[in-house]
Amino acid sequence: MKKLISPKQVARAIGVSESTLKRWCDRGLISMTKTAGGHRRMELDAVVRFLRDSGHEIVEPELLGLPAAVGQTGWTLNRACERISSALVAGEESVVRQVVFDLLLAGHTVTAIFDDVLAPVMHQIGEKWACGEAAVYQERRACEICMRLLHELRSTTASIEAAAPTAIGGTIENDIYTIPATMAEVVLRSVGWMATEIGTNLPFDTMRKAISETRPRLFWLSVSFISDEEAFVEGINDLFLVAHEIGSALAIGGQAVSESLRQKIQYTTFCESFRDLEMFARSLHSHRSRPTPASAGKLALNQIPRSELEQSVEPDAGAVE
Repeated sequence: MKKLISPKQVARAIGVSESTLKRWCDRGLISMTKTAGGHRRMELDAVVRFLRDSGHEIVEPELLGLPAAVGQTGWTLNRACERISSALVAGEESVVRQVVFDLLLAGHTVTAIFDDVLAPVMHQIGEKWACGEAAVYQERRACEICMRLLHELRSTTASIEAAAPTAIGGTIENDIYTIPATMAEVVLRSVGWMATEIGTNLPFDTMRKAISETRPRLFWLSVSFISDEEAFVEGINDLFLVAHEIGSALAIGGQAVSESLRQKIQYTTFCESFRDLEMFARSLHSHRSRPTPASAGKLALNQIPRSELEQSVEPDAGAVE
């Protein structure tokens, strides 16, 4: 559900009068909606877009539900990586939120934030855990903070049009790693897709059923762990046939899919980064023709901590987060 804010809150948050805010709305600079009771409200994503486009200073970000110090520090992507990494290990969630929203308000896309900041940082934390430089609880806490942040970023993506193309996706059976699959959902929604993550640890038969019944334009699959390569190859190829039959594109990505394994499976595209996924989604959105298979392609649903990946080796370790 979209976060709705009153015009008074927005006006106070950015330090202008309500009449000035109303003029901006009348000029179409910020969209406004009405509740069932007839009260004027503004969606957070519309306010964030206005702040990004106008460069307007935020005086009281707390009124928008944003971190208190957001908008006060300029971060480069490299500096953001360093600060977020230390903050995640220390469990400083407010710092992580501030840096990410600073990047967002500075004009960086969620795709860039995922590819250049969050994914590499989570990979670093996973390496620290593997080397004994971070405790298990610190790595798990970092993952939980990251997931909460992703759900918050999802609420700031643009409103999706009713006629928007649909996409669904998740992870395969025994793969309980949800962070990259959720990142894919946020990226797709940020470029106008009605994207919905349908879960982790999904058997191939239920994925085929989901495609047949919901008929999405795109199905994405994050693959961080494969327990049985032969079953994976058979499952992916059957999944592709179902998707191709109804005109759905199959996008695959993840650190578990090696180059040699790609030669054995069928898919529409293999993405090595979230930028690849964004570019493919934009292209697919503008070309309505039936997607064709790719023998090899270029969804980096990878570079994420090995620890969660290794958890998935245990089938009873909890199926869905």
